[in-house]
Amino acid sequence: NPLPASWPHPSQPLLCLLGGRLLHGAPCWEGEPLGAVNFPTVYNRSFCQPKEMLVPVSEEHSAEVEHLLAPSCVALHRCAGCCADEGLQCVPTRMHVVVMEVMGGRAGERKSRGWVKSQALQGGECQGWADSDENPSSCPPCSDKRKRQDPQTCQCRCRRRSQHCRDRGLELNEHSCR
Repeated sequence: NPLPASWPHPSQPLLCLLGGRLLHGAPCWEGEPLGAVNFPTVYNRSFCQPKEMLVPVSEEHSAEVEHLLAPSCVALHRCAGCCADEGLQCVPTRMHVVVMEVMGGRAGERKSRGWVKSQALQGGECQGWADSDENPSSCPPCSDKRKRQDPQTCQCRCRRRSQHCRDRGLELNEHSCR
């Protein structure tokens, strides 16, 4: 549990940050401060490397699954962290395909629910690259956050599927992804 046991309610850290004291005037922090984290530890945790992150399944699931994904997010390794130069970005130089089981099905149709194998890309190696350098991954990134990259064709396609819109009586605009 990341909160001190002396805090009975999760909103108390925010109250402490806002006012420096709890509602009844008691100080926010008890005891001695935690020990300092040494430089090698700080540096090793912060440099550009694959780190476990929670990613929405809807962004990563394969084309077969269109509805009701559970869990709603999965832990994947993605490139993150700081580079030696502020002009560099932490990007993947090698990716791996990971296959996971997720629950998928159509809304309101219990019989259609079941385990589905879902593929996701996971960062294997990372490096700092300048924006002007040739992108180290095999495909340039999508500029629109509503789109994701097809790793086989390098084409940016809408994250939402057209069936998702049709089920709601709408039509997907492939250009704007709305």
